[in-house]
Formats: sequence, C-alpha cells, structure tokens
Amino acid sequence: MLIFLAVTWQAFAAQGFNASSDVDWSEIDFKIDGICECDDPYDPVGVKFEYWEPFLVIDTSATAYYSAYEGGSSGSGSGGAGIGSFFEGGKNKSQDTQDPGESTFAQAHGFLVMLMVPLCSRFDYGEWWSESDSMWQSDLLTATIEPEAALFANPVSQLACIADATAVNVGFPLDALFWCIGSGGSAYPLTGRVADDNIVQANSTIAAKLIYKLCRLFMICDPAMLEGCGCTPTPVWVKSHYKMRVVRPARAGTYPLGKSALIYGANINTPFEGALGPEDQFMWVVYRKKICCTCCD
Repeated sequence: MLIFLAVTWQAFAAQGFNASSDVDWSEIDFKIDGICECDDPYDPVGVKFEYWEPFLVIDTSATAYYSAYEGGSSGSGSGGAGIGSFFEGGKNKSQDTQDPGESTFAQAHGFLVMLMVPLCSRFDYGEWWSESDSMWQSDLLTATIEPEAALFANPVSQLACIADATAVNVGFPLDALFWCIGSGGSAYPLTGRVADDNIVQANSTIAAKLIYKLCRLFMICDPAMLEGCGCTPTPVWVKSHYKMRVVRPARAGTYPLGKSALIYGANINTPFEGALGPEDQFMWVVYRKKICCTCCD
C-alpha cells in the first residue's frame, strides 16, 4: 500500500514542460550587431542581430520511457522484466563499461520546439528517443558514427579536458577541444554512459552528449556559423554556441555546457522527490546562439 501511494504521489507531483516558467526568457539577450548586406537591390542593407534561442528541450532519465518533458511514462518500458528493465539506467547500470562502480547511465529524449516567433527560418524540428537507438546503449555500436573517437582515447587528449573544465567554469568553453565537455570529461562515446557517479553532473554531461549526437545526425543546425542568414550543419559541434538550464527535478541557472555541478547542483536532485518531479529524472532547456539579418527569409 505504501509503495502504491509513493508511486501515485510521484506521478501526481511530476510536472511536464512549461515554457512560461521553465524557460528563463532573460537569457535570450537580444543584441543589435550592426548592418548586413542583402540580396534585394531595392533594400541592400539590413540590420544584423544576435540572440540566444531556446530551441531544444532534453530530458535524461534513469527509468526507461520516462519523460520529464511529458511529465510521466510513455511507451512500454516503465519498469519490470523484459526490454524495459534492460533499458533502465541510474548509477552503475551501464551496459558496456569496464568500471561500473564509477559510472552512470541514462536514457535521453530530445524535443525540438518552437518557442519564439521565428527570426530567420529554421528547419530542425522533431523529437528523438534513445530507447529506439541501439547505439545509445552501446559504446561499441556507436563507434560507427564517431570513428574519430579513437584519436582522443589517450591520456594526453583526456588531460586537455582539464583546461576545458577550467575555462567552462569561468564562462568560456574551448571550442577547439570539441572532444571535451568541461567538468563532465570526454564527449565520447556518444552514448548514455558517463564515467561519473555524481548523478547531477553525469546527467548534465549526458544531455550535452545528446546535443553533440543530434549535431552529428544532422538533426540540428547551427545558426551562428554564418554572419547573416542560414543554419549550418555541424557534425563536429561548436560548444560555445549552446548553453542550458536544468529545470527538473528542480530549477537552477543557465550555464555553458560542462559547467561543474558543484556550482549549480545543490538541492537539484533531492531524495525521492524534487520540487518539480521525482529524483533522477532530469529536464534541460537548451539555448543556441543565433545570428540573423533583417533581410533573411
């Protein structure tokens, strides 16, 4: 009876995504950047501007098919025996790890959403569920889309991530070190496993991995690569063009990818039930830098 009440309370307390309260609209930071050239002979000059667009919501979950974005379980894997239990995550439950005592595994879901009037066109919409992606479950299988990962699986490359972690925590991620996610360590492999048992830091890193993976799969583009119009596919991501805010199980500030959870993670993942949802079920609002011109489509 007590177990039933606990489950019912968790389901009742969980809140799905709410754009008005989960998005920190002050982070858009709209700026005028000068003038830009237009192709229109009758209007050859436009105004160039930049802002941070909240365009993607990610949830990372220790429970298969649980979506904090939707506020509950979806599909057929909410627990128990069979395929659902194979996909379960949490501490020390990675499928392909040599150090299970220090790892965290989570499923992840990405929702490409329209939250603003489109200032310059975009073409990346849709959603992605890791339970449907066998590569997300296996470090070995994911090598098929990240052959370069072997180049960075050495002590020198991994030590370089210390420099990235230092830079991120003062607000300046190092784009040249694209294989690093600041305090989260290596971006590779692009799976749901992280060699970290700090559950907040690990889930933040898993969310960042999903951003990189969606870039690699050409599901999202980068509208800050061109000085004007367009959205450029970036199979190798530009980390500084993204930032994110954790909003479940509780809310915190917005920060660059890879920032240490020691800075923002206090009281985010309290035992049993957070302020806005159950423990180990995270949701992140992702912003990307956007550069645009008033003469763009």
